[in-house]
Amino acid sequence: MLQRSPENPTHAALRRAVVALLAYPRLLGLLLLLLCGLAAAQAARLQIEADLSGLVNPDSQSVADMRDYQARFDPINSDEVLLVGAPTFANEGALDALEELLIELQFVEGVETVISLQSIPAPGGSASWLSTPDMQAMPPQERLTRMRSQNPIAADLLAADMTATVVVVVPEPGVAGDAFKDHLDSSVARADPGLEVRNVGLSELHRAITRALIHDLQVLVPAAVVLCVFLTFVLFRNMRAVAVCALPPVIGVLWFFGWAGWAGIAVDPLTASLPVVLIVLCFSDCMHIYHAATVARGSGLPHGEAVLHGVVETFPAVILTTLTTIMAFATLTLQGAPALQAMGQAGIVGMLLCGMAALLAAPALMLVLGAPGPAPSGLSGVNALVGSARRLARGLRAAPVIAGVLLLGLLAMQSQSRIAFHYGEYLPDGAPVTAALERMEAAGLGSDRLFVVVEATPIHAPSELPPANARAAARVIWGAGAEGDAPWLDDPRTGDLFQRLSSSDGQGHALPVQLPIIAGDGPADAAMRALEDGLAQAGLDEVTRLVGPSHALLSEGPQLIESLRLGLYLTIVSITLLMALVYRSWRVAILALVPNLIPILGVEAWLVLAGRELTIMNVIAMTVAFGIAVDDTLHMLNRFRRASGRDVQQRIDRALAHAGPPMVATSAILVGGLLVTGFSALPGVAIYGFLIALAVVLALLADLFLLPALMRWGLK
Repeated sequence: MLQRSPENPTHAALRRAVVALLAYPRLLGLLLLLLCGLAAAQAARLQIEADLSGLVNPDSQSVADMRDYQARFDPINSDEVLLVGAPTFANEGALDALEELLIELQFVEGVETVISLQSIPAPGGSASWLSTPDMQAMPPQERLTRMRSQNPIAADLLAADMTATVVVVVPEPGVAGDAFKDHLDSSVARADPGLEVRNVGLSELHRAITRALIHDLQVLVPAAVVLCVFLTFVLFRNMRAVAVCALPPVIGVLWFFGWAGWAGIAVDPLTASLPVVLIVLCFSDCMHIYHAATVARGSGLPHGEAVLHGVVETFPAVILTTLTTIMAFATLTLQGAPALQAMGQAGIVGMLLCGMAALLAAPALMLVLGAPGPAPSGLSGVNALVGSARRLARGLRAAPVIAGVLLLGLLAMQSQSRIAFHYGEYLPDGAPVTAALERMEAAGLGSDRLFVVVEATPIHAPSELPPANARAAARVIWGAGAEGDAPWLDDPRTGDLFQRLSSSDGQGHALPVQLPIIAGDGPADAAMRALEDGLAQAGLDEVTRLVGPSHALLSEGPQLIESLRLGLYLTIVSITLLMALVYRSWRVAILALVPNLIPILGVEAWLVLAGRELTIMNVIAMTVAFGIAVDDTLHMLNRFRRASGRDVQQRIDRALAHAGPPMVATSAILVGGLLVTGFSALPGVAIYGFLIALAVVLALLADLFLLPALMRWGLK
């Protein structure tokens, strides 16, 4: 059982260290300002990274397949892809307007080629099929219908209802960036008003994600600070308290941005969630320090002694809470995906920097500002909730049974969770490219292009026809199935098409296929799995493989989520072992584990009830949430250990009286700040913040109303 040890040599040494550190608070403040200036200079070098390829292990088979594809076929480029819409292209006016746009695009500076309906050659020839005399003699609708039925590329480029077509603008090697896009936009702006042109390419998607990330940095981070400042004032009713609690998080996150700029750690759709988390956690630490000093000041201690007392009292818990969150982030560095490793590294350093800011800046500010004053205002607004917890702790006898039933019920729901990768987590809400991709999928044009690489067939076909494997795969991809009707495949003139799709070594073909895998609400890999099943049913699974950036994400995503889930379990075990080591008691560690499993299982149960799957961002949120959820437990145990007396119930009551108010206050700060992420344009960041906030609420309820009763039962 935890024993009180007020004369612990460690505490005495800590007290001497704090006295030495705070002997010259103004000098310490100048040092902190100097560090902020250096950090601000480095923060100017901060980079934005919108590419999602960092989620894929570079040593995975899917990445190896992409390297092989690029060596044997063509490099996978970030072409500019345009979705061109019209009331219908089945009339001469719309086709003429489209042709004028295509001519305009062909003459844009830096364009190598434009792939469109106009660029499809006539069977057995090289001239544009749409411009041949026999096609020109047909009505527009009949002309386009013929192209869609006899050429799979045309079917991929033109919607069945003929209201939308895809145009791919391929830049010259080395030509890309904003200047090229500006030239392209100028040409698009001159298009016929009857055409609606939207950029839906990977480059435009990256630009939209970049804009969303910049929005989050410019809007959400300041908004989180402002909201936390407001909540701090509501709780303490004192502007000096606001300064003490608000300035260290600003300092800490500035140091973090400075380090990220110096280390070359880019802000991406994963790390974008970190700044708000760091801010609210630093606010929480500062509030615990300030509240402890307030209680000491109210007991009659002089100002300097009260500040010293507050730092020494809370230092162990602040260090432990920082360490547990660091342990959660550390598990991300064990993953094979570079983006997760970078997020884990950034989380570790960010927590260290913000913890230092809280322990250095908050005491210095209290000494310089004279806070808390002689008549400090406490956290009286939360006393009702804490009072209820204290009464329940004295009378709740069935705590073990309640905890057991609750855990079993949550475990049963957790077992129903499903794993899935959703591109939608990374698509900016409300962005034009997101709406265009949704329209593209609705029109049956898919939203991303993959390639089915077909190896040479051992059964030689007649020389004028494509190899048998390539034709069989084409029937699955572009026909009605392996046994379906696709007579154009038996036309000798299709040999030219397959020749253009063949590899440099002549031993394979890369057949393009458009799939709806980006903008849909369902599992992103549904269409891809259906295609793989079709190829397998045709007996082609041994000689075909899918290739492309999206395929790499979709195939590696589920494995990555499973690995992250194992990382969550490792976090739980590691933190439990740490608590057993720190408090020298397995009973304490197990008792503390129970109320901290409840919020994590509760979050996963909510995902099941809401019909949501376990995604990458969801599992990361649960891992970080566990590292945060134990904070209140650690503060409660720290106060229990330092409480005087031999009676366990009395010590629990005193611990609740001291730790309960700041636990409620800091939880309010955490929830308020984290819910700011709900306004992120990136759905993954928004759900990340919400899930951690939900875990914080559940953790507070478990620590207030269940942990004290469990302690009274288990530490007798």
